[in-house]
Amino acid sequence: AMVTPFTSDGSLDLDEARRLAAYLVAEQDHDALVINGTTGESPTTNDDEKRALVKAVKEEVGDGVLVVAGVGTNETAATISRCRDAAEAGADGVLVVTPYYSKPPQDAVAEHLWLVAEASELPVMLYDVPGRSAIPMSEQTIRTVAKHPRIVAMKDAKGDLASSSTMIAETGLAYYSGDDALTLPARSSSTRAEIS
Repeated sequence: AMVTPFTSDGSLDLDEARRLAAYLVAEQDHDALVINGTTGESPTTNDDEKRALVKAVKEEVGDGVLVVAGVGTNETAATISRCRDAAEAGADGVLVVTPYYSKPPQDAVAEHLWLVAEASELPVMLYDVPGRSAIPMSEQTIRTVAKHPRIVAMKDAKGDLASSSTMIAETGLAYYSGDDALTLPARSSSTRAEIS
């Protein structure tokens, strides 16, 4: 996940974003970048800024580096709109968080994620971060949405290694650790896991 640079007056600094993306690829050996995630200050940027950031970073790093755009909101139509924006800006995939704050029931979470994947042109990485969204994805929700052909990965920040291991084995989703402290234990939980 890449931070979003701003100028001293609080405006988006696209030149610095390009420089940072190039540095992460050339000097830190990153082969993928997540743009507009919460680490990237996405709550503080508007939709035009989000599009401009994805476009600038993708132009800088080129086709050899995957750019995943954080697009998730707690509203389905807005998330779908951001998926379209990300595709138009050149993203290679999208990161979709569980709907936050309103605490929808699990069937509504599954429907939200399914509708977003159905409307997306890009591969979808789910983001399960109950410490921020207020609700976890249940194992049944993950099983259900993992059947969608565009839902291909999970960024897991739930902290439940037993559940993660089960879901890795059952769903075939690529799993990424959303918690640095659990990266090694998560990697140990399954040889099929793809953790970064």
